[in-house]
Amino acid sequence: MTSIRLVLEWGDVRRFKRKEEFASFLGLIPSDFSTGDNEHLGHITKQGNRQVRSWLIECAWVAIRHDPVLLEKFNRVAQDAQGKMKYKKMAIVAVARKLAMRLRGILINNEPYQIGLIECTKA
Repeated sequence: MTSIRLVLEWGDVRRFKRKEEFASFLGLIPSDFSTGDNEHLGHITKQGNRQVRSWLIECAWVAIRHDPVLLEKFNRVAQDAQGKMKYKKMAIVAVARKLAMRLRGILINNEPYQIGLIECTKA
């Protein structure tokens, strides 16, 4: 059901020429407070539909149980310098963004989802 809801909500994803535009549309990119030489990234922008972001987050929690590449991404982002799992919310948002990019690639290339795939080939 979630996949149908996402496709209906997104419409034609080919309208986003770059995957960064799609991530921005979803509100899954960090806000930017940079000035001059100082770069500071904040919380996600929360643009777009809040419900769609919620669905993606729920899908990401399920996906890390089944896809080792997404689990590795989650573990890498969630750990602090001492190896403690401190940033779980930030990590699951990163996984949701990666999952959304994969789904975009699947829709554009008309290919099935592949567990363990690191990057989509054409999109």
